[in-house]
Amino acid sequence: MRQKKFYLSLLCALVTVAAALALTSLRPALVSAFDGDAYVIKGGTVVTVTGATIKNGTVVVRGGLITAVGADIPVPADARIIDATGMTIYPGMFDSYTGYGIRPAQTQGQGQQAAPPGIDPVAIFIAQMTAAPSSAGLLPEVTVVDQLQVSETTFDQQRAAGITTALTAPRAGVFQGQSALINLGSQSAEKLILKAPFSLNVGFSGARGGYPNSLMGVFSFLRQSMIDAQYYREQWARYNSNPRGMQRPEVNKSLAALQPVINGEMPVIFNVGSVREIKRAIALAEEFKLKYMIAGATDSYEIADYLKSKNATVLLSLSFPQKPLGLEDPESESLRVLRERADAPKAAAALSKAGVRFAFSSGTLTRPADYLVNAARSIENGLSKDEALKALTIYPAQIFGLDEQLGSIEKGKIANLVLASGDIFDKSTKVRHVFIDGKLFEIKAPTGPPAGIPGGGGRGPGRGPGATPPQSEAPAESSSEGSAGIVLPRE
Repeated sequence: MRQKKFYLSLLCALVTVAAALALTSLRPALVSAFDGDAYVIKGGTVVTVTGATIKNGTVVVRGGLITAVGADIPVPADARIIDATGMTIYPGMFDSYTGYGIRPAQTQGQGQQAAPPGIDPVAIFIAQMTAAPSSAGLLPEVTVVDQLQVSETTFDQQRAAGITTALTAPRAGVFQGQSALINLGSQSAEKLILKAPFSLNVGFSGARGGYPNSLMGVFSFLRQSMIDAQYYREQWARYNSNPRGMQRPEVNKSLAALQPVINGEMPVIFNVGSVREIKRAIALAEEFKLKYMIAGATDSYEIADYLKSKNATVLLSLSFPQKPLGLEDPESESLRVLRERADAPKAAAALSKAGVRFAFSSGTLTRPADYLVNAARSIENGLSKDEALKALTIYPAQIFGLDEQLGSIEKGKIANLVLASGDIFDKSTKVRHVFIDGKLFEIKAPTGPPAGIPGGGGRGPGRGPGATPPQSEAPAESSSEGSAGIVLPRE
């Protein structure tokens, strides 16, 4: 009898557990809803960029992609809802030329010796390049992918400025290495990459203490390198067509890395500032039939029609010349410096009026927060607001061949989105939330001292004289664990 009661009690317990499990399976689990990757952004003004702006619009995000956009979109039952009432929703912004995420590296070529009096520096350079290409500043084989060093907070300041995608490139030497297009939402370098390598990047700063250390020397260096790359290609073509009886050519990884460039398969980005540098870069590209883009180019407003005639693409720096801090005598500045400072914000309007294809870049800005501020200065100096927004979104997407994935708010594109408190170019507007690859980041209030970014400060190509002074305002932080403005799905 006692044994019978035991089995009866056990049976009742099993039935109770089974019933509880059945009820649980019928009820949506809050944890799985948050762990899932479905979001609905409701009630905001959706600026699609390529289509009509949608008042009181809805954007649905699932699996890292935009799955629906419109004014009257059904809400998926498993979605996490973001109340965007009063907010404006934009596509994620591009920074079209920067050094984000690259670990600091020693400047290449700084150990070179200057040529003794009476000795041809070009001859010394050729000998250096033959013996050790890296010491001569020829480093086209260096890739950003190998130099990325990111953590959870690496791109906090960029996300707080609405920047979700960047072309990041090495900055040292003449042939600086190969760039990569990255999204700024992961702490894993491998998961950041959209396209790599994208371009070969060329600088005009020269090598410290040796050849090339002048503009003329840099261009001689570049021409000789291209000629050597062509000869290297011919050597291997002859050998591969009929190797019998021929000595195998020596492998040179630097010249091998230039092959996609001279074959027209990889674009070159020339990081230049002055009109003289821009014209020399274009002449070099035309001589060797290179695909090319011009980065920096704050003096491009002087030759906008020329750039249009060359069908040039410009990655225009928003790192405008600034008045030096602590300048006691303002009259000590030359008229040229004063003119550059006044005219740099006019470059975008001049390029737009001439019909030049361009996109904005941060150049050597030390504070990502200044990126949109300076874009707004371009608007104040004649650029339309619509063109300014496109230069941050769809234009760079088109230039980089990513317009089927990014640059606008459309169904099927990657969910890179910016939720702002108002017009993105208004000084009082704050970025509240950012989506990158469908991952939600809440932008927190500033908490610490400002921090610089790679390539920031000082003078640099495409900037003109002076440096953007550091500000006392602390940077904002971003977190993927935010809850402000979030409405949980109802049970």
